[in-house]
Amino acid sequence: MTKPNRVRTVGALTAMLLAVVLVAASMAQAPATWTAPRTAWGDPDLQGIWNTANTGTPMERPTAFGTREFLTEEEIAARVEALIESPPPPEPEDPEEADPRDAAQAAAARPTEQGIFGQEYNRFWVVADPRPVTPWNRTSQIIDPPDGQMPPLTIDAIDRLEAREAARAHRGEGDDWRDRNIGERCIAPGQIKYTTGTFEIFQSPGVVAIRVDAFNYNEPMVVPLDGRPRLGVRQWMGESRGRWEGQTLVVETDSFIPRQDGGSVMPKRTPLQRYLGTGETLRVTQRFTRSAPDMLEYSYTVEDPGVWVAPYTVLRPMVLENDLLMVESACHEGNYGIVGQLSAARADEEYAMEAALEEAATRSAQYEEMRQKHAEWMRAQGR
Repeated sequence: MTKPNRVRTVGALTAMLLAVVLVAASMAQAPATWTAPRTAWGDPDLQGIWNTANTGTPMERPTAFGTREFLTEEEIAARVEALIESPPPPEPEDPEEADPRDAAQAAAARPTEQGIFGQEYNRFWVVADPRPVTPWNRTSQIIDPPDGQMPPLTIDAIDRLEAREAARAHRGEGDDWRDRNIGERCIAPGQIKYTTGTFEIFQSPGVVAIRVDAFNYNEPMVVPLDGRPRLGVRQWMGESRGRWEGQTLVVETDSFIPRQDGGSVMPKRTPLQRYLGTGETLRVTQRFTRSAPDMLEYSYTVEDPGVWVAPYTVLRPMVLENDLLMVESACHEGNYGIVGQLSAARADEEYAMEAALEEAATRSAQYEEMRQKHAEWMRAQGR
């Protein structure tokens, strides 16, 4: 690393340390004199750009914590320190000095599906500026079930996944454009409405509009609050209705078009927030509560009896960042990259088939783990 880069890194870490102190103060209880703001027409004011706080909290509770929901003060400090001291990404090699054979050998040593993992995009996309750390005392983002774990999949859901594998037997991962998943084709899955990292909230009497920003997608949610009946028409992003419960905005969404996983054959390699269903029986309830001048408490509950044996609820703090730049959707890779994907598979059919078999074997082991988790849950329920 060159001297200027070292100076920049030290400066960034110093700024992060200062940010921790400032954000920690804002994470404290809101002052007793603070009153949540309201709009001119009397609704709680949630307007602004809200970004998921950088807490370092895992989605699922690590087994070492058992049933413990909260960290001690010492554990919170250790987590914050670990986040701050995470090493910066390595500087790229000088292309004139790098030996391309080294990269090729390293890629060949990894499993096929990870052969170019992390090299698909340039550093503009994968290297982000340091974000302030928000101390948070939760051991997991999942707060229900009480064990902090995702509930098991239903047997019907696992059977469907295995049926999809059987339908794909003896096929490569790129035999046809229909073999590729919807994310690669720049089709935003309906789940981004609740799993996203950033919301921009607008309000007017009787309606709330939420711009959802995640994974190169900018999707609007228009949420009526006037009690109007649902249309009863399935939509790709579902249909939302909202209401106020005291200071909390509650948004319920269902009626998704039941092809969220791409259909009966198309694989879904990395499901967003682990959603492996069609969306036919999916229902999501989101809750937004302003907890401090610059903090929002956000939670969502996912119910899908066709996929999970029980609902689950995720809780996340969000930080007001009105200076955050929310740019237009830039996704285009699937529209152009599909040609490269298919032509690469045609260039070496044998390698493509080996890659498909490797990935199928990996998924097969995952399905067995899913069945074991389901059986353990059934035993715990006395069934």
